[in-house]
Parts: sequence; structure tokens; C-alpha cells
Amino acid sequence: MNWLLKSILIIYCLFLWNNSSCQFNSARLSVIYGGNLPFNFNSIDDYKNGIQINNGTILGITMVDNNVLGATLEGFTLRFRSFNAQANIEGDVFNLPLNSIQLEATNNIGLPPAATTIYTGLQDLTIAWIDLVQYTQNPVTPPDFNNLDWANHQINISYECGIANGTLLGYPGDYYTVEIELELIPTGPGF
Repeated sequence: MNWLLKSILIIYCLFLWNNSSCQFNSARLSVIYGGNLPFNFNSIDDYKNGIQINNGTILGITMVDNNVLGATLEGFTLRFRSFNAQANIEGDVFNLPLNSIQLEATNNIGLPPAATTIYTGLQDLTIAWIDLVQYTQNPVTPPDFNNLDWANHQINISYECGIANGTLLGYPGDYYTVEIELELIPTGPGF
């Protein structure tokens, strides 16, 4: 074998060995319930007072810290916006302002008390990213992120339409749609 072929073979073997021994941190957001929610305005009262959908979506959070040199994950931020920064809630003919819809996150199961988890409350849908949850591990008793899994760590998302920023009375009837984008961002020195 010539020296070039030997060198390529050695580099290839080193590459395979490195990839098999490296471990990566990971974060995943799972929709457990409520991927598509309709707001059906069927009465004048609905138009005047708006509609709430409490706990309309349940999200599972999985985070794994596989850093063999020590933990690098310290928490996460969950944020949202209109998908692809869509500027309006679009109907077949008419549009509604994005801030007609608000979202709020609460703990479903598994996340620690408010000392380490900050829920930002009811937030308007916008084209910019808005934080819903900021979670930081407790420095005294840090969690094991290998055990932060979707089945035991869940967040509820509640929705309001036509409440916080005024009535929808006076807006024309239409079939309006908007997609909401949720993003899970791990935090820590490695991110």
C-alpha cells in the first residue's frame, strides 16, 4: 500500500473512532396534546368577550447532558412567535392583528417551583420571539438532565383570543388561520 492510501485509511479510522466515542447534548420538544386548536366564535358573546382555551397544548421537554467532562446544560428557554414571522392572522378575505391571540405557559408536571422556573404570564403573539418559560437549574441541588424527559417534564400552553387587546366585535367573519412556532433553547456554557 502506498503512503497516501495508508494515511487516508488512518484518518478514516480516527474519524470513525471519534464519532463513536463522542456524545452530544440534546434537547427536544414533543407535542403531547393539542397541535391544532380552533377558536369557533359562534355567538355575539364570543365576539364581545373572546374565547379561552385552557391547557390547549401540552408539551413534553427532553434534555440530555452527555458531556463526559461535566454538566454543560443549565436550563432552557421556551419561546414562541408567529410561524415564519407571519404579520397577521390571515383569513380568506380579511386579516386580524396578531395580538388578538395571547399564550401563557404553566407547569403540567415535573418542573421545579418558581425559584428556578419563571413563567412570563400571558404574552401577545407577535412576529418577534417572546419568552414563555425560563428554567434554570438550582445551583444547590442541580437536576440530572439525563432524567429530564418528555413523560415526566411537561408544560401546558393556554390560549386566549379576543380578550386582552380588545373585542373582536366589528371584525368581519372569515376563516382565519395562523401557525405558532415554539422553540426550545438549551442554556449553559456550551451554548
